[in-house]
Amino acid sequence: MLVIAHLSDTHFGGIGDPVARVRRVLGHLARLDPPVDVVVVTGDIADHGTAEEYAEAAEVLGEWPGPVPMLLCPGNHDVRPAYAAMRGLPPDRPTDEAHRVAGHLFLMLDSLVPAPPGGRIDHGVLAPDSLAWLDAQLTARTPGQRAVVCLHHPPEPIHLGLMDPIRLENAGALAAVLDRHDDVVAVLVGHAHSACAFAFTTMRRPLPVLVPGGVVSTVTMDAEPLEAITTALPPTYAVHYVDDAPDGSPRIVTHWRSLPMP
Repeated sequence: MLVIAHLSDTHFGGIGDPVARVRRVLGHLARLDPPVDVVVVTGDIADHGTAEEYAEAAEVLGEWPGPVPMLLCPGNHDVRPAYAAMRGLPPDRPTDEAHRVAGHLFLMLDSLVPAPPGGRIDHGVLAPDSLAWLDAQLTARTPGQRAVVCLHHPPEPIHLGLMDPIRLENAGALAAVLDRHDDVVAVLVGHAHSACAFAFTTMRRPLPVLVPGGVVSTVTMDAEPLEAITTALPPTYAVHYVDDAPDGSPRIVTHWRSLPMP
């Protein structure tokens, strides 16, 4: 069995107390016994994309004791050159990364749309180079090797008025790539700040899309008598368990957790 700890939207430098909230989640995850196999963080690492925010992110995320790896991808609040500098990656192209963990291939995609200095573009797009890279990585797998695809932007509406207009714009192109490949377990995303799950229905063979909620804040449902974005609710995360269905296909079970702050 593969066990994935999934968190998103740490927003270092943003509202509230991101440092305390991230440390609360990571400290809790570090005490799980048996431990998880991997920690995935699906974007918006920083809030404004400054070098100072990434230095803080590197310090706090670097406190993760391991030995299991922590995998990251950027989100719309990130700034690619500064994010790439923190990750030791080239700054002039999407920061897509492939990692092999516990026999599974994790493909971390960069759906960030670069903006002019001081600006931000909130919707997501997977560049043609990223889609070609994804296709090539999935094609090159050992037959039967399972893959988990991770990016920041949800590919379909989730019925949140604040988030639906700024989802992934070229979800059809992503679906076309994924439809060509078997043994993809799920798509892990962030961005929504609301723990939820749905099926990627534009695919020929729908995949589960899983959102862990937000570490630093929560985007509330339109019907709730709450602020649209609040830090009054606790940080949330998800743990995904990947095993075998009776027919041998991959099966994923998700547990969502919230951690009240001391």
